[in-house]
Amino acid sequence: MSWLRSATEVPTPFEGVLGLRPELLGLYRDLYGKLWDDTLVPPALLELCRLRIASLHDCEAERVIRHATAGVTEAQIAALDAWRTADCFTSVERATLTIADKMCGQVHEVSDEDVAAARQHLSDAQAVTLMLALGLFDAQCRVRLALGVAPQPVTVDAPASARGVIY
Repeated sequence: MSWLRSATEVPTPFEGVLGLRPELLGLYRDLYGKLWDDTLVPPALLELCRLRIASLHDCEAERVIRHATAGVTEAQIAALDAWRTADCFTSVERATLTIADKMCGQVHEVSDEDVAAARQHLSDAQAVTLMLALGLFDAQCRVRLALGVAPQPVTVDAPASARGVIY
């Protein structure tokens, strides 16, 4: 759960913590859900970046979540810490993972070249969505860690939804 005494675990520990501010939970659900629901950015890219950022933060509460239909393979998940040399990642995945790596602590090091590599594969709208998602994934890990949200392994059929559980 969390060190917050008034948080509940219904339906998940993270939602229980965010539920202490229901009006913010609603806004968070809308934003986070929209990133996944509109499928502007392929769910596999979002999922790989989310898991990579969780790994960089050593955020087990985020790492144990799996989106079953995002299209990420177990081989990719196993190779995520070695994504630069693993042969199971595409050029667009490598380009987005390069940026994801820098979003966790060296955001000022995201270079024009990094963005240009991603932009070879992404439209303007996709690039904006991706950058917003990366920032949110980073913040989400930090909030989980700061509030002491316990890991709860869960596999969801589809990525997060504005209508679904915040896990």
